[in-house]
Amino acid sequence: MQAILKANRSSPIPQTIFWIAAFIAIGLLDPVQAQSTTNSSDEKSTQAASPSAADHSDQVILKNGSVIKGTIVYVEKDSLLLETDSFDPIKISVWHIQSIKTDNAVDVVLDNGERWRGKISTNDKGEMVLEPNEGGKDRQLNFGFIDGIYHMRPAWDNVMTIGGSQTTGSSDVLGFSISGTSTRDSEKDRLTLLSQLTYAEASGQLVEDNWSGTVKYDYFFRPRMYLALAEEIKHDKMQDLKLRTVTSGSLGYNFVRKPETLFEVEVGIGAMTEQFYKSPDDSFVALRGGVNANTAIGDKITVSDVLVMYVSDGTDRIQGVNTFKFDLELTHRWGLEIANIINHYSGPSFISTDDPDIKWTIGVSSKF
Repeated sequence: MQAILKANRSSPIPQTIFWIAAFIAIGLLDPVQAQSTTNSSDEKSTQAASPSAADHSDQVILKNGSVIKGTIVYVEKDSLLLETDSFDPIKISVWHIQSIKTDNAVDVVLDNGERWRGKISTNDKGEMVLEPNEGGKDRQLNFGFIDGIYHMRPAWDNVMTIGGSQTTGSSDVLGFSISGTSTRDSEKDRLTLLSQLTYAEASGQLVEDNWSGTVKYDYFFRPRMYLALAEEIKHDKMQDLKLRTVTSGSLGYNFVRKPETLFEVEVGIGAMTEQFYKSPDDSFVALRGGVNANTAIGDKITVSDVLVMYVSDGTDRIQGVNTFKFDLELTHRWGLEIANIINHYSGPSFISTDDPDIKWTIGVSSKF
């Protein structure tokens, strides 16, 4: 980090805080409250078949004869997660289930890696079968051979985290951090809004002033392949960066796309413009590469990593950011988030960098 300090004893909070807060607020408009997995006994599951849940299209019939109506989110790890209007999400063991029925198409993944898509129903013999979307003969389903059943429906998931940060580089800086994430994921597309702000003063001097935002749209034209369009902005006064904008398009491939696990890679191209406080402004075209990954560890912990790199001037310059997050769920709405963010501005290698900003943040997160 360049040692560019400016006295700021009596100045009000910078306008960047206002704008980043506005960006987060936009990302959290009209949210659907995030749903979480909670354990429930069979008695509570039976009670879920109340009139207020009757409008849901999916249906679960237990071996004891109970009928539960709701929205099936997924079946994974020998458990089915069902949402209802009356209760928090209900978790049911698949070994207590006689059959399930879905009104909309779902993805069925077998333990051998084969993937089917269609509606699940019950035939005249009482067997659970899949009606393929592409037509053809119904396929009998057996939980013993199913790795997962997933229902990718449109829904907003929103998280805001407020806490402290520590940035290391040429000096150590403690500061204030706020970030927001909003994602709307469906079968055919996905919209992601990201924002982050870090601000710090020491002895009345401004020592940390950076913010960033991203709007990204992914269109799945095939189950595993998608087109990604993104607009990224970044400001970092301590790095002499007034504003960087990147407009990019990439082709992505999804290796795993489940509610609890995600791994995908992206390759494309981006048009970048940079405005500096002191250095000459610049604009150029760069190759873009990205990796998105997250996995759940148990019921309470989620680990994720997002890497975005831009390569320009041959291989002489690599820019990008790597964000690693550790999320611990405390309640269905509140949690603890620890993040490591590495901002890389220039140099021939992302690993062997020119004094990168290595930022640690820890804060309380809230789901909406």
